[in-house]
Amino acid sequence: MGDRISVRFVSNDGYYKSATLFSHWDGKRLLKNAQQYLNELYSEVSGSTYPLERKEPETVMIDFIRWLTKSEERIYNNYYISPTPKDGDNSDNGHFDIILREDKYEIKKKSKID
Repeated sequence: MGDRISVRFVSNDGYYKSATLFSHWDGKRLLKNAQQYLNELYSEVSGSTYPLERKEPETVMIDFIRWLTKSEERIYNNYYISPTPKDGDNSDNGHFDIILREDKYEIKKKSKID
């Protein structure tokens, strides 16, 4: 048993997509953590010099994983990344794309995974 879910960050135009982060145990708590992280990110970081400032999905994912696991010494289970939402198990809660815009974000549950 688990509470499986997956998320990835997507550029506003949908062209760029990060790898997909899967959680075996977090369920919807992963979405709440993503919201907390993004609220902090959007309030603290602005500009266009660095990829994180531009909210580039690949860099945002790396920084989110850093933020999410900052208190862990090792990741023995629960989290893993795969290229697409089809490459792991999100059978309990499904997959969510987090659309990154310049000044806001939007979380969308995907019924059909591309």
